[in-house]
Amino acid sequence: MVRTARIILRDNWAWRGRIWHLAFTELQKEVRGSVLSWVWLLVTPAVYIGGFWFALSIGMRTASPVAGVPYIVWISVGIVPWFFISSLLTGGANVYRRYSYLVNRLRFPLSVISSFFGLAQLIVFAASMLLVLALTLAMGVKLTLPAVQVPVIALLMYAFWVTWSVFTAPLAAISKDIYNLIKALSILVFWFSGTIFDVSHITIRWIRWLLAFNPITFFVTAFREAICRGVWLWDDPRLLWPFAVVFALLILLALKAQDRLSAEVPDVL
Repeated sequence: MVRTARIILRDNWAWRGRIWHLAFTELQKEVRGSVLSWVWLLVTPAVYIGGFWFALSIGMRTASPVAGVPYIVWISVGIVPWFFISSLLTGGANVYRRYSYLVNRLRFPLSVISSFFGLAQLIVFAASMLLVLALTLAMGVKLTLPAVQVPVIALLMYAFWVTWSVFTAPLAAISKDIYNLIKALSILVFWFSGTIFDVSHITIRWIRWLLAFNPITFFVTAFREAICRGVWLWDDPRLLWPFAVVFALLILLALKAQDRLSAEVPDVL
């Protein structure tokens, strides 16, 4: 597995320029032929945020301020990372089928496919998060020094979910049932991730313990801690160590999957 790790790191470094080029090409394909062009990449998160805000604040009148910030700010900080995560959760698992023409090309590293797909989603995330930060300031919420963690958390999120793609893509390429299972569970994962509720309000200890090992809960909470509460990540080891355990396990699984299955993927596709 050490050899596989070296190959993946070497390939991604050697192809770093091509990764950026392919990421922008992917985004251009999504907006090609559209009058509003790149604006459409930000519309879906904005619609979701507006929908949740209207339903909970205006309709049900249950959306009171959280952590001293308006609910629309709090929900925005959680929804925007979710859209990045969801695109890698399902789309990352399907990248080998989606880009089968690259899989079957000689000398094209498979891990690079996950990297440029993830980078394309990260660019959209960065633009969306800038709008959220602007909304935060417009609502009168002052950003404190821990907000500088946002780019670091974003890069960590990118690394984790690209690793997820490296792990699941060969499995989903060989068995479409794997992809269908991930796609079906993604809806359940959303509602049990803390994206639209504050996990600190859960009083049942074993449920909070399980959520601590949910990487989606970690990233959503990490962004909210940095932006809404002004807290440094290392101030809460209970947030960090479960994520570190899950990430380490995922790296091992990804290396194992690439080592055993990457040679079979071109033949299957």
